[in-house]
Amino acid sequence: MLHSYNKGLKWTDGISSGVEDVMKKHPEYELTTQYMDSKKIESQNYFDELLDLYRKKFRDRTYKAIIAADNYAYEFALKYHRELFPNTPIVFCGVENFNPKDITPYLKQYVTGIVEYKDIRKNLELIQTLFPATKMVYIISDDAYSSLMIKDQIVEESSHFQDKVRIVFDNKIDFKTIDEKIDKLPKHSVILFTSFYRDMYGNYIPYHRLQSFFQRSKYPVFALNRIHVGEGVIGGYMVDPYEQGYLAAKRAFEIISGKKISSLPVSTPSNNYFFDNLVLKKFGLSTSDIPSPSVVINGVESFYEKHQKFVENAFTLMPLLLLLTTILVLNIIKRISLEKEQLRQSKLDYVLLNNIQSAIFWKANDGTVLGCNELLCEIVGRDKWDIVGRNIQEVMPSICDQIQNVPLNNPNSTEIEIQFPHHEKKTFAIRRTYYTDEKNLEAGVVTIMTDITEKKKIDTEHKRHEQFVVQRSKQSEVGEMIASIAHQWKTPLVEISAIAQELIYKRRKKVLDEADTQKFVDDIMTQVKYMSRTIDDFRQFIKPSTRQSAFDVKDAVETMLEVVNHNLKYNYITITIHDLCQEKLLAFGYPNEFKQCILNIVNNAKDSILKRREAVSTEGVILITLQSDETSIYLTIEDDGCGIEQETLETIFNPFMSTKEHGDGFGLYMARLIIEDKMGGKIYAEQKEQGARLCIVVQKYKGSV
Repeated sequence: MLHSYNKGLKWTDGISSGVEDVMKKHPEYELTTQYMDSKKIESQNYFDELLDLYRKKFRDRTYKAIIAADNYAYEFALKYHRELFPNTPIVFCGVENFNPKDITPYLKQYVTGIVEYKDIRKNLELIQTLFPATKMVYIISDDAYSSLMIKDQIVEESSHFQDKVRIVFDNKIDFKTIDEKIDKLPKHSVILFTSFYRDMYGNYIPYHRLQSFFQRSKYPVFALNRIHVGEGVIGGYMVDPYEQGYLAAKRAFEIISGKKISSLPVSTPSNNYFFDNLVLKKFGLSTSDIPSPSVVINGVESFYEKHQKFVENAFTLMPLLLLLTTILVLNIIKRISLEKEQLRQSKLDYVLLNNIQSAIFWKANDGTVLGCNELLCEIVGRDKWDIVGRNIQEVMPSICDQIQNVPLNNPNSTEIEIQFPHHEKKTFAIRRTYYTDEKNLEAGVVTIMTDITEKKKIDTEHKRHEQFVVQRSKQSEVGEMIASIAHQWKTPLVEISAIAQELIYKRRKKVLDEADTQKFVDDIMTQVKYMSRTIDDFRQFIKPSTRQSAFDVKDAVETMLEVVNHNLKYNYITITIHDLCQEKLLAFGYPNEFKQCILNIVNNAKDSILKRREAVSTEGVILITLQSDETSIYLTIEDDGCGIEQETLETIFNPFMSTKEHGDGFGLYMARLIIEDKMGGKIYAEQKEQGARLCIVVQKYKGSV
């Protein structure tokens, strides 16, 4: 057995005790123990000399198994296995932050063991349970190798409690002044002790000084290691060194008896709760406050221990009476418990019923109202005693028929309008469902009435506001599209003018027959149809989508580009669609509003490019990329314009927020409204090396078109 530390250390002796208890069952084997003493010295020169000593010591020795206790011994045994312990199995224990990658392919055939895992989170949860008023947890540790192995774990687990309690990790401690540090802790502090053997100056701290510190601490001290129970700590969710040694020794003899290491994987035994009853009392706690099961030392003497002779005589002479008494006591306790539970449940039901923002009543099959909450009394204008026990037709005759027509056990609410006497008409969402009796037979109906009058008004106003924003944004783009239409009309107008000139010229040369005339008419009509189609495209674009439908995202983008393409060419801007998908990309939503979102972004990109050209020469490129995965469609629009400042990446989607001199801030706000609120997607902006990138994510349409 190779120990990382020294004999006399409680942790080391605990592991040895577990190993030795297993060894007693195998008297034919002899245990050789070596101590590396790394708590007191850990220089590389020391380890080099230790290696040289072990080379000489073990040169002519062979062992059935090596038990390596704690990280120093574990890493030492792995590193020098070929040299010191060739072909010998290694069983480790007490190893923290175990990493399977440390066991190389060569070592896998020789190495298994027991991991030491100190559950920081469980201890922090235990502190909050026993001391809910805790403001700070002060974690004491040192910078020894074993302590540093769990430092990252402590920091990570502490992050889960940062909103509940302040956690301070301290591994730079001068033990001479530790009492001064403790005195400066705020009221309602708790100490969590991890491991401490050397102070910040490298001085070894003997255990009796730690024991004295635990006992005089005015704050409760929790620990991670069972060796500290009985020394002044209150307790904790702890690792047991005896268990580590015991399990490691058992595994070593399993290997010796012929089991393959591959069938004995590395395991991590669960920690257990340990407490000192004397320290619990010191801080006003009892054994009923701690988790169950727990191991408690210095516990209260049980009734049996105090009156053993009496209890034994009673069991001998009066077994029947004792049995009857026990049954009677249990029955009384159960009855009292049920009465308390019934009272508690009754109070809870009353609070729940009268704090729900819905009117509730339940009636029997014959129409008799059996109960209701206070909100129903307010709605019908009657006291509760005037409702319960009466027929529903008497209680609310004006609305009874409307409610009775609502289908039963419908998962969706039914909206009805109810006119109460001397009140305005209100809208209610009604749900009705059966309830059953003790025989699981339908006994009556529960009705829930939720007043949604204000919600309906708000929803209507919200829809009107959204439609206004969408139309306002669309109108702001009309000027841009009219300019684009003007560019598209220039070519056919020039063509028509040229045809007219040609017609005049040919008539001067000769008399035109019907075929010649028809050719001129056909050419003119071709241009007129092109102009008419341009107007139809424009009208279709600005027309709002009346309902959601499936549409092809790429077709929507291409249709939008037909409207603005001439305007972009006029400004010497190149726009390209890069489609990375072979399949048809179908989304579900409002196709015209979606096109308007893309148009807003493309126009913003155009304006950004033109603004940058005022200062420097730029190529003027807009790239639209389409790609998808199993559930979503991704559309990005990039430009080489001025770009977006980091601080405005999020605010550019807010209403009235614009980076343009005369912008109204509706375009991108409208885009977010349509993409996120109406289509359930996502829109966001990103910075790039030159220019801006806007990304749109929408869900794929799963149905058939």
